[in-house]
Amino acid sequence: MTHEENIILQFMRANPESLFSRKEIGRKAVKRTVFNENPRWAEVPLASLTGQGLVEVDDSGYYKLKK
Repeated sequence: MTHEENIILQFMRANPESLFSRKEIGRKAVKRTVFNENPRWAEVPLASLTGQGLVEVDDSGYYKLKK
């Protein structure tokens, strides 16, 4: 598992029942400077986490931890 995937999981585990948009995860899971340099940094790790079955995405594009 990559460092970015671990950051996302740690962020999502803080509120396991919540739904998060990709942008919200990208903005709140890391320091503001990381987000400002690359606002789309979370796309690849989220796709990987979804493929691994650790995170699920609904029809509206919101992510949550898979139970």
